[in-house]
Amino acid sequence: MLQELQIENFALIESLQLDLEPGLTVLTGETGAGKSIIVDAVGLLVGARASAEYIRAGSERAVVRGLFQAANIPGLEEILDGFGVPVEADGSLLLSREISRSGRHSCRVNGRSLTLSMYQTIGQMLVDIHGQHAYQSILRPASQMDLLDGVAGLMELRAQVKELYIAWQNLQNDLVELGGDAAARERQRDLLAYQLQEIAAANLSPGEDAELLQEREILNNATRLAEGAAAIYAALFEEEGRAAYDRISQAAAELEAMTAIDDGLKPWQDLLEAAAAQVEEVARGIRRYGEKLDYDPQRLKQIEERLELIKNLKRKYGADIPAILRYQAEAAAALEGLEQRVARAAALEKEIVAAEARYREAALRLRRQRLEAAQKLAAEITSVLHDLAMPAARVTIDCTEASRPGPAGMDTITFLFQPNPGEGSRPLAQIASGGEMARVMLACKSILAGVDAVPTLIFDEIDAGVGGAAARSVARTLAAIGQRHQVLCITHSAQLAGVAGQHYRVAKVVQGGRTFTRVEKLLGEARVEELARLLSGEASPIAREHAVALLEQAGAKK
Repeated sequence: MLQELQIENFALIESLQLDLEPGLTVLTGETGAGKSIIVDAVGLLVGARASAEYIRAGSERAVVRGLFQAANIPGLEEILDGFGVPVEADGSLLLSREISRSGRHSCRVNGRSLTLSMYQTIGQMLVDIHGQHAYQSILRPASQMDLLDGVAGLMELRAQVKELYIAWQNLQNDLVELGGDAAARERQRDLLAYQLQEIAAANLSPGEDAELLQEREILNNATRLAEGAAAIYAALFEEEGRAAYDRISQAAAELEAMTAIDDGLKPWQDLLEAAAAQVEEVARGIRRYGEKLDYDPQRLKQIEERLELIKNLKRKYGADIPAILRYQAEAAAALEGLEQRVARAAALEKEIVAAEARYREAALRLRRQRLEAAQKLAAEITSVLHDLAMPAARVTIDCTEASRPGPAGMDTITFLFQPNPGEGSRPLAQIASGGEMARVMLACKSILAGVDAVPTLIFDEIDAGVGGAAARSVARTLAAIGQRHQVLCITHSAQLAGVAGQHYRVAKVVQGGRTFTRVEKLLGEARVEELARLLSGEASPIAREHAVALLEQAGAKK
């Protein structure tokens, strides 16, 4: 609940502090005194859009602070923890909203600065504002579903449906992450298998292409090489008397004779003899080389075909044989992974079918129970509307199958309102009359007070246009809601003000040429006078007697 409200430089309010209590609190005052300004300030406090128009003339900024007791609000502690907001041991929560003319606004919860959307998430769990203003939570389809499920005791079943939905969606996401559909994976598997078979069949060896090119060059020039080898052999060894070997041998013999005379020539003799041996070795080696040369067209054809095969593989898989072999290893690993994904996909598809079946079974059970609960709840709300001076009004709850399943089931919940017979039913969000809207809200809240987790409800002139017995019914309804929630009402109704636990009067005063809004807590005679004014416009003796009677009746009922 809202324990303390502080407002600074907001519209006509220069400075205001309200200490609020549980139960029903009313704010009364002349039209234009600034009662709705307080509602606007609370709206800003819990996340309404900021506007520099709210800032009091002559001020640069406006500030609204609210101290809440927020213990035991379902889900709030988890949200605060997720936003990094420190949680006080006593459950207190301080919200602070500042707006400035420069456009630099701030939202803080327990001193931590938050984005507006984060701030709004928290604010909407603390205060619900009804009447002709924003924050009419029951207009949101999600809230309508929450309220129906809460009254019907379906929240636990809905949680199970959500859990099953998440499990189903997680499996589908896992399947998507595997990449492509089953046909795409099969095509990829066939492609990789073909590529691996093609490379494996080639049985490549690193450097093989260079060796084949060399062999092809030799075969293409076999005749030329054979002729050259024969010529070399003849020049070195075969031409008697003219062969290089013979001439070197003759020179060596002569040098040997000279060495016998001058042994200083011995090194040269040794070199020349070694040269003769090398020439002989070269000659014999060249002859063997020439003898092995043989032009083989069949072998040349095989080489050409092999080189063409390697060329095609290079074009597909890599610039050289090592690159092709690296691709082969990568493709093998990819195929292994794909095989695993194919197997996993097959298993996932079976799991998805089973998970969807489990979800739909639970969602259908939830739908059947919602259909039963919707009729009962609609009848109860309609009955309350009849007590609120709307004898011909009718509320129905449309529970239709959603276009697609979701975490809350397979239903779309819409609260429909028919103000008068023959006018047709329309969604609550399309109700044109603010008075009708307010009383529908009050009827819903009176039925749903037991399950609505929002602790503070604000009603802005919800009793507008209602008098007599209907006004007393509105007062009784709000007082009953005040037994379970903190309720703040702006009203012009003496019947409603008379049953409130707290009564504040809002007045507009002019001092020093400036207009101010003042708020005073009424007790004793001051409250009697205000009730008398509400009854007759002035505190006449008869009006005062009536006011005292209202308070006595309210006290007796309490």
